[in-house]
Amino acid sequence: MRLFEQKPVPYEMLERCVDAGRLAPSARNLQVLEYVVVDSDGPLDAMFRCMGFGGGLDKGELKVKGPMAYVVILINKDIPSNWAKHDSAMAAQNVMLTACEQGLGSCVLAKINRKAIMELLEVPDRYETDLVVALGYPAEEPVVEPAGQGKTGYYRDREGRLHIPKRRLADVMHRNVFK
Repeated sequence: MRLFEQKPVPYEMLERCVDAGRLAPSARNLQVLEYVVVDSDGPLDAMFRCMGFGGGLDKGELKVKGPMAYVVILINKDIPSNWAKHDSAMAAQNVMLTACEQGLGSCVLAKINRKAIMELLEVPDRYETDLVVALGYPAEEPVVEPAGQGKTGYYRDREGRLHIPKRRLADVMHRNVFK
């Protein structure tokens, strides 16, 4: 999801999303993650400038229909873990699934300006910004289609519809042995 309706997301919905992230598996149950929610009462415009969105969009179009909330996933570096990035990814997935369950669209972002986010949100140095989940009510219906040979880039058709190429299940799933 890249385009969102410009309608605030109730904080209670965002709380449910973060709670789902909090309950995601954590290696050795170390629970190294914390979250910052940025919504319509916060610095949405400044956060937007810290994001790197794909999907064949120019920043102008996205600016008009940008996310109405963000969940920033932080790793507490004071808790040693070799698996914190895995924990973060599982938490992001839980956030996104819970958002979808509530009728929200989402987009996980890793191409972000981590230093600017840390400064903007006044995050202490003992944390690392890992991922950001952009959220809001969907303003588009992306199309999933089979990926061509090595061609997985998103694109928009003449009507502006976002196409997301994915490898076929038969090409990625193996049973009992790798064939």
